[in-house]
Amino acid sequence: MSTPGQEMGTISADASQPVDASRQTPQPPLDIQEEINALQLDSSEDNNVMANEEDWNPEEVEKSNKIVEESKDEVHANYQRGHIEPTSAPEVKEKETAASKDTAEEPVNKKRHLNVVFIGHVDAGKSTTGGQILFLSGQVDDRTIQKYEKEAKDKSRESWYMAYIMDTNEEERVKGKTVEVGRAHFETETSRFTILDAPGHKSYVPNMISGASQADIGVLVISARKGEFETGYEKGGQTREHVQLAKTLGVSKLLVVVNKMDDHTVGWSKERYDEIESKMTPFLKSSGYNVKKDVLFLPISGLMGANMKTRIDKSVCPWWSGPCLFEALDAVELPPRDPNGPFRMPIIDKFKDMGTTVMGKVESGSLREGDGLVIMPNKVMLSGSLPLPLSLYKYIYPPHTIYIFWFL
Repeated sequence: MSTPGQEMGTISADASQPVDASRQTPQPPLDIQEEINALQLDSSEDNNVMANEEDWNPEEVEKSNKIVEESKDEVHANYQRGHIEPTSAPEVKEKETAASKDTAEEPVNKKRHLNVVFIGHVDAGKSTTGGQILFLSGQVDDRTIQKYEKEAKDKSRESWYMAYIMDTNEEERVKGKTVEVGRAHFETETSRFTILDAPGHKSYVPNMISGASQADIGVLVISARKGEFETGYEKGGQTREHVQLAKTLGVSKLLVVVNKMDDHTVGWSKERYDEIESKMTPFLKSSGYNVKKDVLFLPISGLMGANMKTRIDKSVCPWWSGPCLFEALDAVELPPRDPNGPFRMPIIDKFKDMGTTVMGKVESGSLREGDGLVIMPNKVMLSGSLPLPLSLYKYIYPPHTIYIFWFL
């Protein structure tokens, strides 16, 4: 305990407790103690620990201590009254928050959005071409491709590994046939695309119709391999049926890609390409397409990625001087849709699970979460709820394909 007359920081024993003489530390002689004190004073002066007596002003020290104490008292009083003023940092944060609320109302990506459906006869290379597009656009990494290559090799289907990107179902991978409509997304410099990989087998035509009804652009994949084009084009083949269905379902623009040009039976032959084009052109005209304005032919290799993201080298195909697939997709011009017009969405599909969900493609107008809707022709009123991730856009505009859910 310390007494009022003692200096701060010293320790003393309580006078009320008995002192054990045997436990007391022996004090050094007086002359030794004086030498120790003198050495301590000398070392403190050498290290500038003690202030110079001539420079030390007690009044100034007392004045500065008083100012510090007054500022502490003022801050404490303001804190108790809740009068602490905000600094400039929260103001900046509030401005940023307000700006983010304003921009949240706009679409995250202002690129134009198009739905592209891949149609054609079975084994024409639709899934492989779609998978190659995703790989070239950076949607799939090399490690995933290596995994698919090993999986396809184990099944003795080495050339199917690119199709595994789109065909995620194990049944589809075993049979090598697309059953459900695959869906994926990729972007170019000017556009965002949704790939719809439609099945080519005649047993799954209803699924193909579901995919084509959502599309803005059709990519008709034709195999240039000897015998395969003839099988798909002749009576009973799916090439003809898919073209007619696409036109009926409103697919106004068509890219006809002649695939498998790298096959040993073709070898990037111009004669084979011209033969396919000459046979398809009259049929496309009879189906209702304006071949000069709405149809474009181009050769590709879906497995090797040739003439897809970049134009093919002249050393491989010297006779082709047209665009590559990515350039052709970017160049497609569609009639404008009015996002400010009345909301129109044809219903493509529906299902019930704790309520009712309908799917469709927005053709006109915009939709925000919670907007009132009317189902025609029965004039059923409902309040729509958009599921994630589309609700992140705050509002939906053409030509998005959306799901609308409501409770009955």
